[in-house]
Amino acid sequence: MDLTTPAGLASIARDVAELLQAERAEPGDGPDRQRVIYADGRILELVFNRPPSTHVTITPVLPDSARRQGIEVPPITVYLPTRSRQGDPAVQTPAQILGDQIHERVEKAHVVALAELRKHTAP
Repeated sequence: MDLTTPAGLASIARDVAELLQAERAEPGDGPDRQRVIYADGRILELVFNRPPSTHVTITPVLPDSARRQGIEVPPITVYLPTRSRQGDPAVQTPAQILGDQIHERVEKAHVVALAELRKHTAP
């Protein structure tokens, strides 16, 4: 995947959304930003750092009311290797690397934060 073009970034975001069983991916607020949107309303913002850096910052998007309640989920940064060894079946695609890291490090904290927010804002 080409991390240097908006089309390449969009393609990776779509693949990540599919791997995470999210509803869709869409452009964010800039050419280096993509959003992964779940059917339950959760949103992840993926910010692709421009070359030569190959890092992606993943930020769970929470409503403004979460910040007012002191609820947050810190962003994570994931390194994507620039070159893979051709023919190595164990090498993951950039989307697989991002999907695994989101699943392991972000999803549960995002769900917990939204549940906590519902407790604070329930009538």
